[in-house]
Amino acid sequence: MSTNDEIIDNKIDDLCMVFIIDNQKYALSSKYITEIIEMLPITKVPFIPEYIKGIINLRSNIIPVMDARMRFGISPKEYDERTCIIIIENNDEKIGLIVDAVNEVIHIPDGQSMKMDSNDSDDKPNFIKGVSEINNEVQLILDCDSLVKIVEDIDYALNR
Repeated sequence: MSTNDEIIDNKIDDLCMVFIIDNQKYALSSKYITEIIEMLPITKVPFIPEYIKGIINLRSNIIPVMDARMRFGISPKEYDERTCIIIIENNDEKIGLIVDAVNEVIHIPDGQSMKMDSNDSDDKPNFIKGVSEINNEVQLILDCDSLVKIVEDIDYALNR
């Protein structure tokens, strides 16, 4: 890999998609986002956590869909024309994340974000990897590994 390729890869790693859940801005590294789609019909699946709304069929791929509001302990709300699904992929696992709205793509260099310590001994998953402040607005940076781990947990629950 040439030096220019490494620089481009580092720039891409610093790009984050900002989306909104209950008037709070969240950011997720764009390298995990495969696409953003409008709401599709969701098929309910029994015996899975309530925050998993079900599954969607996206071009013959079955993808579990999680309501971010519910997963983060925020009251659910009716979906509207701004509600969308962000398709996230990590280590060959995909999940759809239902968010209130997608806002923008921003560049968050390492110096402009503060990492948060994860407490592995805590029973509650920590989805927040860090915090950044850009243009006097705070974004909570999500940990994609924690979000996608839910897919593994669902597969385990369904195949027991």
